[in-house]
Amino acid sequence: MIRKLKTSDIPVILQWYNWYIENSTSTFETVPVSQQEFTSRLNNITQTYPCLVLEEDHKLIGYAYISQFNEKQAYDCTVDLTIYLDPQARKHGYGSILMREIITYTKQLGYKNIVSLITADNTPSIHLHEKFGFVFKGRLENIGYKFNKWLDLSYYYLQLEGNQE
Repeated sequence: MIRKLKTSDIPVILQWYNWYIENSTSTFETVPVSQQEFTSRLNNITQTYPCLVLEEDHKLIGYAYISQFNEKQAYDCTVDLTIYLDPQARKHGYGSILMREIITYTKQLGYKNIVSLITADNTPSIHLHEKFGFVFKGRLENIGYKFNKWLDLSYYYLQLEGNQE
């Protein structure tokens, strides 16, 4: 079941997000986020944009949201996409379920473009985006530094107008 985020979901998804901070390059954050900070971030996002959660048998599996791509008004037709799964739930197709739903929702809201910034070594995320028609648009090399290594950032883009997925 996919539904909108509830305040009671935040501690669980924060636990996942902090796991990704501490164990992966999926996020460029390097220090775990407090519940107060994470709640504030999500509250700011959900004032304007949807945050969806995937739940199965009353257990949270993942979440996805769109947010502002850039604060300049000409970018108002474009959103940024974020998806995270419970680290134990990866490789079971849940990312595809969330991706399909957030794309549908974004179209219904009238946005024209979705942009995703993906760490270049995050192959599962790249494959997921490409499966749904996102196109690689560029790479910023050595743009971040985490776990004693330089990281590249890839830009992926999906134009929603006329998209059949």
